[in-house]
Amino acid sequence: MGMKIPRNVADDCLRLAGIDPLEGASESEFQAQLVREAKRLGWECYHTHDSRRSEAGFPDLVLIRGPVLIVAELKVKRNKPTAAQVKWLELFAGAGARAFHWRPENWAEIVEQLRAA
Repeated sequence: MGMKIPRNVADDCLRLAGIDPLEGASESEFQAQLVREAKRLGWECYHTHDSRRSEAGFPDLVLIRGPVLIVAELKVKRNKPTAAQVKWLELFAGAGARAFHWRPENWAEIVEQLRAA
């Protein structure tokens, strides 16, 4: 029986080898990896699992650590935020939160933002 390598360690090894573990990822896969990394870095994370009865456009993720609040809309491939999603990000930014539109190809920048905040 082999040793089980934690997902974040395996993904880091792939990145060091020049392989993007998020290439072709679905939005839910991207979100799951982002939440794992955020929690590893000490963030509390919230995501509405079934948003069909929620206000349109509310961000995919709400992250908080100490006095810092981050809201993020996640998109993969060529998907773009809707007008309602942009509006919510602008409202949060206007209230002092850090508001982002994140994509898998920006992984290094995302992790840096989570570490620096």
